[in-house]
Amino acid sequence: MNTGMREDEMERPEEARVRELLGLLKEDVRAPASFRVEVMEAVERAAVSPWKRVADWWLEPRPVRIRPAVGALALAASLALLVLLPGEQSVAPTAAVDSAPAQVVTRFVLIAPEAASVHLTGDFVSWSREGIALEDPRGTGIWTTDVTLPPGVYQYTFVVNGTQWVPDPRAVSQVDDGFGQTNSVLIVPGGEA
Repeated sequence: MNTGMREDEMERPEEARVRELLGLLKEDVRAPASFRVEVMEAVERAAVSPWKRVADWWLEPRPVRIRPAVGALALAASLALLVLLPGEQSVAPTAAVDSAPAQVVTRFVLIAPEAASVHLTGDFVSWSREGIALEDPRGTGIWTTDVTLPPGVYQYTFVVNGTQWVPDPRAVSQVDDGFGQTNSVLIVPGGEA
């Protein structure tokens, strides 16, 4: 078959395909008008606020293991420092005729944005699972409650969604509960009447 072209002038199939693709690249391709809006909505949905990242960091469990002897020693040292250090007490003054120990209002806070319910339990409520309900009135994932307690040393934890026992990640001291979990420790300082 003689087409009038020499063999070196004939175009191979792969060359023809390359020329075809190069021709497509020169075409003006435009995205639909809604493309930008759809991309920006997807970015907004995927964006994580800095507050959410902070809350996630605070909520990430970090085990703290204290041997009972070391924990008791640290607790005794803390109590000794509270008694021996001079200075003003941060307890509300009470009347001189009041013979009952001062009551101190303590605020408990847990940042748990995914929680449907949070309860506070501890030795001051006989470890009841229902304990004291925390509230998140603004729906921000910051659960709080105020509890009035007499001076003393207490162990506590949070119960999230009725099943997950979570120690307070902001507690200064935590101890082993003897069942493989951790309890948070709260020291409520006493005041003089």
